[in-house]
Amino acid sequence: MVLHKIFPSMYTIPEGEPACSRNATLYLLRCIFLMGVRQPPARFFLVYCLWSFVLNLSSTFYQPIAFMTGYISHLSELSPGEFLSSLQVAVNACSCSVKVLIVGALVSHFDEANNILDEMDKRLTQPSERLRVHRAVSRSNRIFFFYMAVYILYATNTLIATIVMGKPMYQNYYPYLDWRSSSWHLGLQSGLEFFAMAGACFQDVCVDCYPVNFVLVLRAHMSIFADRLRQLGKDPDESHEKRYEQLVQCIQDHKTILRFVDCLRPVISGTIFVEFLVVGMVLGFTLINIVLFANLGSAIAALFFMAVVLLETTPFCILCNYLTDDCYNLANALFQSNWIDGEQRYKKTLMYFLQKLQQPITFMAMNVFPISVGTNIIVTKFSFSVFTLVKQMNIAEKLSKADEDDKFN
Repeated sequence: MVLHKIFPSMYTIPEGEPACSRNATLYLLRCIFLMGVRQPPARFFLVYCLWSFVLNLSSTFYQPIAFMTGYISHLSELSPGEFLSSLQVAVNACSCSVKVLIVGALVSHFDEANNILDEMDKRLTQPSERLRVHRAVSRSNRIFFFYMAVYILYATNTLIATIVMGKPMYQNYYPYLDWRSSSWHLGLQSGLEFFAMAGACFQDVCVDCYPVNFVLVLRAHMSIFADRLRQLGKDPDESHEKRYEQLVQCIQDHKTILRFVDCLRPVISGTIFVEFLVVGMVLGFTLINIVLFANLGSAIAALFFMAVVLLETTPFCILCNYLTDDCYNLANALFQSNWIDGEQRYKKTLMYFLQKLQQPITFMAMNVFPISVGTNIIVTKFSFSVFTLVKQMNIAEKLSKADEDDKFN
């Protein structure tokens, strides 16, 4: 009941209420605002600028530098497990920073996409149609909070592991801080690392979940549009002119859907491309760490991290496959309409429209990779290639032996 009052868009509202598809990204866009990449509000201009500076300095810009500088300064002091725990996160942190910059540069596309969703909502006349959108909105927001829970659980788990082990999880470099010198320095560095990682996870939720939020509500509208196409020409009392007007209106609806997709394409293309580049490598490092080096605490943190990495690409790739099927369903729905009794002008227009509907909606990652389940499987399989290479070259045994020699000396 309390959650219903605080987060009302997580719950399906009655079908009598007007549809508001933009609510599917309500909490997402609020969190993107808290990322500090929107225009500062006039009332809290200084506070917002200060928050944006602190968050992005620690999580977006300095954190990748801190990882790399820490390797240069203390690489010989890290065990193989500690090094891999840090390296897997370092690679993902670099990709997160790039994705944040892409979303920050193109964030206006989200507002434009929501304006297009408002246009789609105006075409919803039946209670059953509005109910489908209401369900898509609540499902979208629940998925967003699921992402947030998984990502923040990972950050919290690393903090707990730090407390239990008595050393910073990543051992990043911070000037004038030596966590070995005193418990005060240890606590301060652990706090700084947790703040930077929690901020990065918060940003990562937004830049990873937005495609899922937008496409879920798009699929609801496409399902409604398919029913609308299927009913064309079914009313025997309609005149030929009225049928033709309804067909033209459906063509306009399809153009609206394509405008919505084109609006999101630049953002999705950039962020998914970055994810495809690193996901196989990061999963490979994580598998090596879990199987060969990690203790119980590190293994639990690594498993949460693996879930985070898989959430970056897998759900949206699945939705892209469903979106292709939805497009073919639109073509089938139009063919199932009553077009045989139509006049010649109606049939010619319908045939042209049918050809357009048979062209599936696809997303590309920088015009290099098609975003689909097949591509996701290929990049994920690369992690097993990395793991197999390490096993065959006995790199794990060599690292363990070198670590034991260092301890002995």
